[in-house]
Amino acid sequence: MDAQLEKVHKLSYFIGALAHGAEQNLGRGSMSFGFLAGKKFGTEAVAGAEKTDDPVRALQILRDALERKGILWEFEPFLGERSNLVEFDGTQYRMRLAFGACMVRNALFRYAHEQKQLLCYMSHGVFAGAMEKVMPNTRCKLEILHAGPNGCLKEMIWEVKR
Repeated sequence: MDAQLEKVHKLSYFIGALAHGAEQNLGRGSMSFGFLAGKKFGTEAVAGAEKTDDPVRALQILRDALERKGILWEFEPFLGERSNLVEFDGTQYRMRLAFGACMVRNALFRYAHEQKQLLCYMSHGVFAGAMEKVMPNTRCKLEILHAGPNGCLKEMIWEVKR
């Protein structure tokens, strides 16, 4: 194993252990803690970025902003069996996202800790903060539809504030 990869594995283990410890000490409050920390990061990651009403363009803006910070995070819109990428139920818009290589999932697997906990909520905060900054007048969240070893399926849900 090369030295760089070994450093990443050790850091992943440390992050998993840190998240596990926070979950044990803070209980359910750790989810809010993670979400708010992620939201601040997401907002700062896209500071000064272009604004858009197009959610697909907003995802690209976020991906580009993260890449400029040295973070490669594979996610893309996922149509699946749906006929439209974006669905509207009268109050909220919904778009599913497929996540491939995920830094959170990799950290949790390295530490042997379960998904859908603190670090996942932190990543949800990153998305919410960034999308709310890039798509003005929206309120955004992510829901986990499937969390697996090779990828996750999530649904981005947003409302347009009037």
